[in-house]
Amino acid sequence: MRLRSNRTTMTLVIVTVLLVFSFISDLSARQRQSKSPQDIYQEMMLELEELEQRSPQNQVAVFKLRDNLNKLYSHISGDLTDPFNSQGKPVVADLANGNDLYDPCNGLEDEQLKRALLQIVQDHVSVGYQRAQDLVFSDIDNVDGYVECVYTGRKLKTSGEPNASDMNIEHTWPQSLGATGIAKCDMHHLFPTDSRANGLRGNNPFGDVDHPSWEQGGSKTDKEVFEVRPEQRGDTARGMFYFSIRYNKRIDPKQEATLKRWHKEDPVDAKEKKRNDRIQNFQNNRNPFVDKPELVDRISDF
Repeated sequence: MRLRSNRTTMTLVIVTVLLVFSFISDLSARQRQSKSPQDIYQEMMLELEELEQRSPQNQVAVFKLRDNLNKLYSHISGDLTDPFNSQGKPVVADLANGNDLYDPCNGLEDEQLKRALLQIVQDHVSVGYQRAQDLVFSDIDNVDGYVECVYTGRKLKTSGEPNASDMNIEHTWPQSLGATGIAKCDMHHLFPTDSRANGLRGNNPFGDVDHPSWEQGGSKTDKEVFEVRPEQRGDTARGMFYFSIRYNKRIDPKQEATLKRWHKEDPVDAKEKKRNDRIQNFQNNRNPFVDKPELVDRISDF
């Protein structure tokens, strides 16, 4: 097992190095053809997306390659604001005097804005999956000893992770669609959920349901799409937007239109702001779309 692990690691290193040299040479060649670095970057990200779809068993390796490509592009293009100040210390949000964390995003839209936001959120601390589950139930979503299912509204008295057959963790961005590696334990898209409701949602996209086969607490499904109850749908949308920019995952246009509408129908409230603060305490990063909801309108295509 150890030998196999070492071989896998070595393969990943080799592929990463090859990708780096390929990107640099590709960038040089295409720049001579007057193609912008942004266009080249987008093409290579699409190639990685296609690779992930062809070989889903290699999602973790592809994610690492995607992360390295992001860092390489940021270094080469030089058009992103460094999230570190002149003393080399990370810039954090000054919540008392406005979110100066997002100053680099001023005037940016679409791909430039997405890359600037990625620079801000990408260097977070991964607490590990087991720890993330514990924290969601003990700290992040625990209010006076109770945790509420985000889909049904059912409340459970608990001080930590309960029996998984009763209530468990919902990956708002499904594991089967790319929530692997450190993305799997990123608490900005993890929520406590009734186990049955979680299973019924599965990996179905979010959308409006006209003829439900199941509904409870305002959420419903027709086994094709899943509609989130009104008081949670904005939180869900912002969790999806965060995941999209943090892990460079595209959202289907139809689902994106629904999520943007939900984002407006269920605006950020005090509870969601507190949740963002609590997650920052452990992960050391924030969901920009909770701090600055207006950023959603400046991205035409997630």
